[in-house]
Amino acid sequence: MPILDKKDIEREDLGPGVERWAIVDGTQGADSLSVGDVAIQPGSKAPTNFHPTEEAMVILEGELEAILGDDVVTVREGQTVLAPAGVKHGFTNRSNAPARVMAIFPTARIERTLVED
Repeated sequence: MPILDKKDIEREDLGPGVERWAIVDGTQGADSLSVGDVAIQPGSKAPTNFHPTEEAMVILEGELEAILGDDVVTVREGQTVLAPAGVKHGFTNRSNAPARVMAIFPTARIERTLVED
């Protein structure tokens, strides 16, 4: 059973103030799962995008403005945003504190299409 440690994972910059760690995916041996840890600094925005698979995004810390389709809502620690396949989604941190999101996909290889807000 592999034990994966975030400190051993290379960080990916998704934009100014937005960092992602691919905690689980095909490069770590997963066949059908991806899990990412995304940190969003105050005043930063995770790019709006969509995927051919659904995605669950668990708010681990902080408060964010979430885009889901045509809706914009505030989400907080302990809540989960479920984006159906093909539905645009993204986050903006309008608070004064960092936020973290765990992104979960039912695939070991994520396909992402960026969209304009």
